Amino acid sequence: MTTIQRYTPDMAQKWDAFVARSRNATFLVSRSYMDYHAHRFQDHSLVLTDGGKILALLPANTDGDTLASHGGLTFGGLVLAPETSAVDVLSWMESLKEYLKKEGFKRLVYKPIPHIYHKRPSDDDLYALFRLGATLSVRNLASTVDLRQPLESSRLGKRAAKRMRRFGISVEPCTDPANFWQIIVDDRRERHNATPVHTLEEIQLLARRCPQNIRCFVAKVEGEIVAGAVIFVDNGVLHLQYAAANALGKEIYAVDAIYHEVIFNLLPGFNYFDFGTSNERSGLYLNAGMVAHKEEFGARSVAYDTYTLSI
Repeated sequence: MTTIQRYTPDMAQKWDAFVARSRNATFLVSRSYMDYHAHRFQDHSLVLTDGGKILALLPANTDGDTLASHGGLTFGGLVLAPETSAVDVLSWMESLKEYLKKEGFKRLVYKPIPHIYHKRPSDDDLYALFRLGATLSVRNLASTVDLRQPLESSRLGKRAAKRMRRFGISVEPCTDPANFWQIIVDDRRERHNATPVHTLEEIQLLARRCPQNIRCFVAKVEGEIVAGAVIFVDNGVLHLQYAAANALGKEIYAVDAIYHEVIFNLLPGFNYFDFGTSNERSGLYLNAGMVAHKEEFGARSVAYDTYTLSI
């Protein structure tokens, strides 16, 4: 019989072990990543078990009378085991709805993991949401390059390489984001009147906790850093978390050089390069200029969805 219980910190090791063997989760839903901002959210993650065996996980937090896919994550629906069937997931989602009703919740806000991050096909939860009457409440578009396709004709394959030779740009891994973080901060302030989602201290902490999944790179001209990037790496996907250049770096398109070197030389063999979304106002506004820039690299759209289920 399936039991649904609230996650407690003593479950962290088992939680992370299940995430590691799952067929659809990224390192973002591991406790080593999620718990860095535990003070910002009222965690109400759920663990589905049968006879003590973990069947599935749901990273989540409370927001009034709503249980939401964790607010500190871009996505994070049900985490599923390789052996889980579609019938299992439908049954579990029905049980989850009953659990939420008993706990006094009025709705579930659910952000499924986009298919490009799945190790194996895992859209079982989307069908279950449909069966339960959930509605699509947000749709954002992420621009993603399929790295399994030839890229020579794209900006990644041609112009970036030419500019590297012309301006003497070199790209290399960076062990400490502090070396370029002010460039990221300045760029966010100048272009968006905003600050990065992470502080420098947070991104340094996460890079130490997840060194294989959080990678930093810099572009240099005559030994001086002119651009930097933070890339999250998991399940065959390179996800661009941050990238920016200073005045000189912008003039010579140094960020393009980072993309080129990461994809072709420094981290080859991946399936996708995900630039992330270009939306505001819950997906209702699409920044056409931002999308066009990403599409110059050969990127095309992948939906990042949010569903709302009334309880």
